[in-house]
Amino acid sequence: MHEGIVGAWGGRMDGTLPNQPKINPHAVVGALLLVLVLWRLVLRRRRGVPGLPEGEHPALKALATGTHVALNLLLILMALSGMAAWISGVEAIGEAHSIARLALVPLVILHILAALYHHFWLKTDVLWRMLGRA
Repeated sequence: MHEGIVGAWGGRMDGTLPNQPKINPHAVVGALLLVLVLWRLVLRRRRGVPGLPEGEHPALKALATGTHVALNLLLILMALSGMAAWISGVEAIGEAHSIARLALVPLVILHILAALYHHFWLKTDVLWRMLGRA
């Protein structure tokens, strides 16, 4: 989906693509992710957050908390910056949106690896809780 939006952005910037509403898979996924992240935050506020595994090292707890905050913040900011860049046509906002993915992708990978580490190495129920099975 990245290449499609890059092409559309280039056309918008050089005037070959009119600034009209157009359904783009990249924009649809971004908007959907924004809604899902906001809904998840509402649910976490209403229902609370499951505690981290007992006996986990404080450094791992801090890393987990920081990673979750960063993931949520980046997902929200990326969606908003993408919308703002498209609506305003300001290239600097679009560039910031593009650069943010360089932080988001490693955080997602870290999150996946941490869940697998907890499941296979530490033998905790973290992965099952993430999947709603614990």
